[in-house]
Amino acid sequence: MENENELQVNFANLPDLSKAEVAPVELAGEYWSPSVVGEKKRVFFVSITEETVIEMETGENRQLTVVKFVENVDGDLRAIRNGSRRLVGIFEQFSNTVKPGDAFEITYLGKKKNQNNSFKSDNWSVKNLIIR
Repeated sequence: MENENELQVNFANLPDLSKAEVAPVELAGEYWSPSVVGEKKRVFFVSITEETVIEMETGENRQLTVVKFVENVDGDLRAIRNGSRRLVGIFEQFSNTVKPGDAFEITYLGKKKNQNNSFKSDNWSVKNLIIR
């Protein structure tokens, strides 16, 4: 069993995980897809990143730009993300001034008709939170 011996050698000097501290943010998080107009979240900005998603119609992989946040839910920190083009665009527009840890209140305003085509897109209100 060559693979077992290889694993024993590679993992021989690992630290004791019983002494490790658990990170405060749930890594898996969730994709935030609000359905009710007026739904809000108070969040901390984390980053804008690319994720690989499966296109439902074709089954093919494609890249989706998402904005990632951390929210506090009853004392537990959870990662959330959203790939709405308009919401991502707001944070891209202010990428020179928005930094990880900045706090925002994001409100879902419903669907709004696009100017360039017949589709509708999610519309958002994004306001800085002032922490004193």
